[in-house]
Amino acid sequence: MTAPTLVTVSSPDFRIGTEVMLASFRATNPWFDGDILVFHSRLSETDQTTLADAFPRLSCRTASRRLVAAIDALVAAHPYLGGRRDRFLSLETLLLGGPGKRIFADSDLLFRGDISSLFASDASLVAAPDAAMLRGNQRDADTLAEVAAEGEARASFNAGLLVYDPDPAMADALWPLLDPAGWSRIASQHTDQAVWNLLLRDRVALVGTGFNLMIGHRAASFAHEAVPVADARVLHFNGAAKPWRPDRHADAIARDPAYAEALRLWAAARADWLRSRA
Repeated sequence: MTAPTLVTVSSPDFRIGTEVMLASFRATNPWFDGDILVFHSRLSETDQTTLADAFPRLSCRTASRRLVAAIDALVAAHPYLGGRRDRFLSLETLLLGGPGKRIFADSDLLFRGDISSLFASDASLVAAPDAAMLRGNQRDADTLAEVAAEGEARASFNAGLLVYDPDPAMADALWPLLDPAGWSRIASQHTDQAVWNLLLRDRVALVGTGFNLMIGHRAASFAHEAVPVADARVLHFNGAAKPWRPDRHADAIARDPAYAEALRLWAAARADWLRSRA
């Protein structure tokens, strides 16, 4: 099997998260020997050098001109997206050339187990359910609004961890979904995740929540699958309460006391990483 490529998105305020995500991935998935691509728009030269020196086969890149232009046009038409524009950089995963599957991993993930089993599927995309499915609901096919499930719910997924088998047709189909006029119909608050779902929701193989346990939705997710924090292979610190933002920890723990357990695991992984670099 051709080695997969690991892709993430980083920024100055996420670089610490990127380091912990990559270090925990390498520690728990020693089979991985592929390239690591970090897409960004604002990392300093120092940040880029720090990441490249720390992880073998890592390179930092800006997105392609066409994608940057499409994002700029979308944000100009919908200014509320401006503070989240970098999230759209994950879509560069769809445009990469070369063989092998792609692993897209958000920089706010913590890997705690092997994910190689995700490569057993022949599906175009492997992902875990999104918050709507975890609450027992579904997404409207056109607007992606969360609605009550009727009959067999159509799949919708979180884009924090994806295993993607490249398809040139998907790269071509990307551009109409970034059309500013068409974006007006999107009723969810998602950015890149909306595009991923519109492209691949009919071609996704859903896996258990343990492969992407969203800490911000954990307390509300048990309608779908109850996964203890300690049992998850991947923890996802979705939402505003990032582990490297201590000013937001108290509110996160008040919403779900299990956040404290997840935070301890992240802090331990960060400490292990720093000790290994000393």
